[in-house]
Amino acid sequence: MTPIALFALVVNLLTVLAVTGLFANAGKLFGPKVRHQGDGDMPYETGLPPLAPAHERMTVLYYRFAVLFVVFDVDLAFMLPWALNRPTLDLLSMSVVTGFILLILFMLGYFWRKGMLECL
Repeated sequence: MTPIALFALVVNLLTVLAVTGLFANAGKLFGPKVRHQGDGDMPYETGLPPLAPAHERMTVLYYRFAVLFVVFDVDLAFMLPWALNRPTLDLLSMSVVTGFILLILFMLGYFWRKGMLECL
């Protein structure tokens, strides 16, 4: 690599870093300055004192709904390509899709019967 090409590469790299740094900090440099008064820095800026510590454990109910959401959301993501290619599917592919949907419905019925979908 020639010295001129190396110099051009270094200048280009420094220019890109400078522009990127300017864009990343433009809000802090040119934006309005925020001045908080009173309890403005408290959580959610309500001005009320916190009722409980911020690092409290989540209940099991939250995780149960999160797992159920992920399970059914992933199932829908698997069904989307089949739904988009429905006119081109043959009998075997349609039977696989039907079996998959029946499995999802079985899971939903199982969760419903166990009471996992009840909000407490």
